[in-house]
Amino acid sequence: MGTGEGMDELLQPQIVSMEVDDENSCESGYRLQIGNQIKYLVNPGTYDRDTLSFPLADLPSLQYDANWTHPTTIDYFDLEKTEQLTAAAYEAVPSPALASILGTSHIIAKIARFEWEIPRLEQETRIYRLLSGSGLTPRFLGHIREGDRVIGFVLEKVAGRAAGVEDLEACRGVLGRLHGMGVVHGDVNRFNFLVGEGGAVRIIDFERAEEGAGEERRRGEIEGLGGELGGGEGRGGGVYVLW
Repeated sequence: MGTGEGMDELLQPQIVSMEVDDENSCESGYRLQIGNQIKYLVNPGTYDRDTLSFPLADLPSLQYDANWTHPTTIDYFDLEKTEQLTAAAYEAVPSPALASILGTSHIIAKIARFEWEIPRLEQETRIYRLLSGSGLTPRFLGHIREGDRVIGFVLEKVAGRAAGVEDLEACRGVLGRLHGMGVVHGDVNRFNFLVGEGGAVRIIDFERAEEGAGEERRRGEIEGLGGELGGGEGRGGGVYVLW
């Protein structure tokens, strides 16, 4: 392969994230990797609904120009994705350059793929900061940056399974501790409780969490927990893969 052909292949746009409008009446968005850069493509009406609903292998050539607190920031390209967990979260292996910071074990990365997802990630980051050192969550390892912008965060990977009704008391216990720290989770489906070896439970996914919620809100979350844990697939299931 000639140098020119190799460069053309390197610069071929690859879709890394997509958000599709089912009705094709509003914006659909793509995050594209072009070489060592990420580009964003949003243009309503460019493709019909059937085309937008499936990931494309590639795109035609495009015209393009060649309030965080954690001390560790990680370049998006220094994380090699090994498994997609949800639309925004994936398992990854840090590059060798990060071994002294993150080690060599798999980690969990979560990003805001598009601008409208940033407020949810900011909220989740605030909660992880508040809960730091509590043992209620996986450890927060640092922020992910794309160029000079922070777009997500990295958590330790915790071995575990989704909670079930047999874990109700343990889940009530950690949820009560969370409430005691002034936070209501907001989405207590069974997949947001990770049950580890020995029955230890940790909580994940704080996009809907609320700080300073009243007693009625806290009590309602506790009372509804049994139904959530016994709900089969339930909310939070589907493509979600356990950490």
